[in-house]
Amino acid sequence: MATFEIVVAISLLSLSLIWLLFRSKITHPLTYWPLIGHTVTFINAARLGAHDYLTYLLAQSGYTTELKGPSFTKLGYIITSDPKNIRHVLSSNASNYNKGPGFKKKVDIWGDGILAADSDSWRFQRKLNYSLFKHNDFLRMVVETAHRKLEDGAFPILDHAADLGPEVDLRDLFQRFTIEITCKFLLGIDLNSLSVDLPVVPFTKAFDEYKEVIFSRMTKPESLWRLQKWMKIGVEGKAAKAATIIDDFIYQQISLKRKRLREGLQEDVNFDMISTFMKVEAEASQCEMDKPTVPISDMFLRDSVVNILSAGRDPPSSALTWFFLLVSTHSLVEQKIREELKVAFGLKEGEKWQFPSFQDINKLVYLHAAICETLRLYPAIPINYKAAIKPDILPSGQQVGKGAIVLILFYAQGRMESIWGADCLEFKPERWISEKGEIIHVESSKFTAFSAGPRSCLGKDLALMELKLAIAAIIWNYHFKVVEGHSVVPANSIGLYPKHGLKVHVTKNNRA
Repeated sequence: MATFEIVVAISLLSLSLIWLLFRSKITHPLTYWPLIGHTVTFINAARLGAHDYLTYLLAQSGYTTELKGPSFTKLGYIITSDPKNIRHVLSSNASNYNKGPGFKKKVDIWGDGILAADSDSWRFQRKLNYSLFKHNDFLRMVVETAHRKLEDGAFPILDHAADLGPEVDLRDLFQRFTIEITCKFLLGIDLNSLSVDLPVVPFTKAFDEYKEVIFSRMTKPESLWRLQKWMKIGVEGKAAKAATIIDDFIYQQISLKRKRLREGLQEDVNFDMISTFMKVEAEASQCEMDKPTVPISDMFLRDSVVNILSAGRDPPSSALTWFFLLVSTHSLVEQKIREELKVAFGLKEGEKWQFPSFQDINKLVYLHAAICETLRLYPAIPINYKAAIKPDILPSGQQVGKGAIVLILFYAQGRMESIWGADCLEFKPERWISEKGEIIHVESSKFTAFSAGPRSCLGKDLALMELKLAIAAIIWNYHFKVVEGHSVVPANSIGLYPKHGLKVHVTKNNRA
């Protein structure tokens, strides 16, 4: 097709979309248009805020529906928040659903790491991670690191803000906190990003930019975003720069780790994940192949690091951010948590926080309930992507073709009145506590903050430990008030975090 004809075709399509966007205001949001399918719906989702808009669409369609892109593309999804469908896809018929090759293309930054891998590669990595996450010395190291990063990092920043009055972006603060912990147990390093001058951490910003790019790829025909990627324009241009920043940092750390191991500096080998991976893979190679020990590939290590960095930084920091947004606007909840801390640890107002053991802090029922309620409304991973290996029929009756993509919307499920009642949009930790004062168990197909089935979150206990340690210490020492007029809405991303951060004013509770 001649260049002139291409320009005319694009112009006509653009004018058609503008007209349809206008018409969509007076038609049903799921109207299927000839030739372009549900393109208007995809555009509206990106324009109006994808997570809330898709939640609205599901409420209008019985919690399961199908979205299709232009007829000349393969863009299309079955979206659902129906617990019966979730149980079917993630648990009872999980063997028929994997991530699929399409997912790997969209999340190419993850390579063949545990978040994107299927089959043997996924099982191997999960086994490695599981053995380490359950190690008592590893857990002790994580607790000690969390204490140190709070006492020497987060507290001085919050004290400075309380004394001198500058606003603090809690999303940025908590990302620094969680990436410091993750880098310590993953790479054995301190980034030293938790200082009052808040130094720039380029690869942290790069992670955020790439996650938004991944989300944008889910709303576009593959041919379009791959063309943008090849031309390095638009969001794909940002992705290319972000990938370079991420890879440069990780490969540098791998190189330094190899150098330290060669020099015999292996003091953290049992609790540093990458050193452990090197050691385990090398031993397996020697045992199975009867060859001298050889290092595993840098690519495997790179994929492992980028996946664990992503999983270790983003979900916990997201949960902390939304938690303090909710608590800052629900003073009674904050008061109840503080009262629980006083009773559990014999504290009095003005006393310094002593960092109790995780075993003791894990007994705090109301705190646990408040965390669950936060994750119900704001699951750190709002969408789960699954591809059907063979044709299937969902319990809701939806036909699923071979290779069809099912998007499970965890964010929408937390707002379903049929599960959580008429007050489903309210923040009520009490809904998690029984008359006996115990935490009420909700099956994973209804409370999906940690997913469900074989691929449920491996780091659930580690994440909860990190959240409880940080929340208890911070809420005892500080009170936050959201800056007036500050907009707090979820970003269009595969991770759930406030698009514009969470800017607050800080006051001290007990610190001199």
